[in-house]
Amino acid sequence: METNHLWIDDESPHVGIDLLLLASRQWSSRIESYPTPADFRMRSTQQMSITLPIEMAALVKAKVAAGEYATESEVIRDGLRALLARDRAMEDWLRDEVVPAAAALRAEPDRALSAEQVREHMAAKRQRKNPGKP
Repeated sequence: METNHLWIDDESPHVGIDLLLLASRQWSSRIESYPTPADFRMRSTQQMSITLPIEMAALVKAKVAAGEYATESEVIRDGLRALLARDRAMEDWLRDEVVPAAAALRAEPDRALSAEQVREHMAAKRQRKNPGKP
């Protein structure tokens, strides 16, 4: 087979059309062998790059150095799990306590307390919790 040179420069080898066709067929078969998006399983992790204030970065490194965690990633994952737990607790509180209280107040607006009544209630509650303190 005759070799036709498609380009020539100081850094490229002399490549003929036959080699280009062979390479093209090889790449095509590789591309076809990749799973389609419907068959593609997503990774269970994703690498990210984050920027932390120096104090937070030092804290992450200190946790690893102290042996509390094996890697910096584990420290961040644990912090995110705590954040998710806090968010869930907040959502539960809003759903279970705040929304019903707001609905009850809407139904019976006369039950509402004034700001002064709330202050007195909170002061009495603090007094019961910490007797002897003003």
